[in-house]
Amino acid sequence: MKKYLLLLSCLLMAAAGIAQQGYTLKIKLSNYKNYTPWLVYVEGNKRKVDSTYTLEKGYMVMKGAVSEAMVASLSLKGNPALELRVDGETIPAPYLSFVLSNEVITISGDADRIYAASVKGGKGNKEWEAIRAQQNKMEDSAWTAIRKAAAAYTPGATPGFRKIASKINYANADQERALQQSFTVKYPNSILSMYYLYRTHVFMPEDTLKIAYDKLGPEAKKSCYGRIVGDKIASLEATAIGKAAIDLRKKDMHGNEVSLATLKGRYVLLDFWGTWCHPCRASHPHLKELYSKYKGDGLEIVGIASENGSDLEKNRKGWLEAIEQDGINWVNVLNNEGIAQFDAVSAYGIAAFPTKILLDKEGKIIGRWIGDSHDVDVKLKEVFGK
Repeated sequence: MKKYLLLLSCLLMAAAGIAQQGYTLKIKLSNYKNYTPWLVYVEGNKRKVDSTYTLEKGYMVMKGAVSEAMVASLSLKGNPALELRVDGETIPAPYLSFVLSNEVITISGDADRIYAASVKGGKGNKEWEAIRAQQNKMEDSAWTAIRKAAAAYTPGATPGFRKIASKINYANADQERALQQSFTVKYPNSILSMYYLYRTHVFMPEDTLKIAYDKLGPEAKKSCYGRIVGDKIASLEATAIGKAAIDLRKKDMHGNEVSLATLKGRYVLLDFWGTWCHPCRASHPHLKELYSKYKGDGLEIVGIASENGSDLEKNRKGWLEAIEQDGINWVNVLNNEGIAQFDAVSAYGIAAFPTKILLDKEGKIIGRWIGDSHDVDVKLKEVFGK
């Protein structure tokens, strides 16, 4: 008997170990016509896409593994019911969002309404059931309205159809936010509650963000989204108004060391930007005007570029070309260079581009703005008196 119990225990432990090694998505959809399932999620800083599946007992089965639970999306490539082609642009239907974890997850529904499919399996998806029906109703209503608008749309009309579709999608924004807030109150420890905060934290004031974060539970804070938001709060606290600026420890485009310590005695405007960021590039002409106006009075600008992609040489080439094209003749550094030793974007809690931070003559932070803010002009006028 003891041997039997020991064997059973070992088998159960082995089965548990196998279950934890990866996820199994079992997908069964009516009206399915050989479309391609399209699973998308972000792990770390990498966007991952999987469309590989096998057919097993009437199910499309997708297998893989994630390092931890996260929100993923599923759509069907090739299904005409899930996209509109208007004015040469493709307008996609909503996708199905769910919590992807290393468990068996069963998805069932209509291929033409995959965004409203049922999701079973895992703690996060069980909690999501509290509001999924209401969310599905709103998405159904919006997608139906967009399809009707497309049928009545005249090609080339103003505004463009994408703006019309966007306006329809945002019509329920207040209702969606209220639904998410009610969920967060009921499930403060859910990964989904932290995911909702993560999606909106970029533009939240520091005090508001910290209050919202503190209301969530320890398990939510341990999630991938909780760590990102927690790190952002820590960075914001370290670079709050009145704090001494963190030194850059970077080299400029000529290979010279750049240190904020050497710039003490001048007001320094840190401009976090990227060549890929259209608002950043669009703000450069006005920054040049400000630099010309205040440089003689003690203003210095330090551009800190953050580029996408892992090819450092390609990033550097594009960065140098943009500097020349835009004619920005102040101090410029590339955050990608030496990022393992010091990541300025992370250290300063930068989550949106452009972000501008103003330092006083002692190197203390006296202003922080996201976007092409008019408040920068107001602050500089206050500082320099003109």
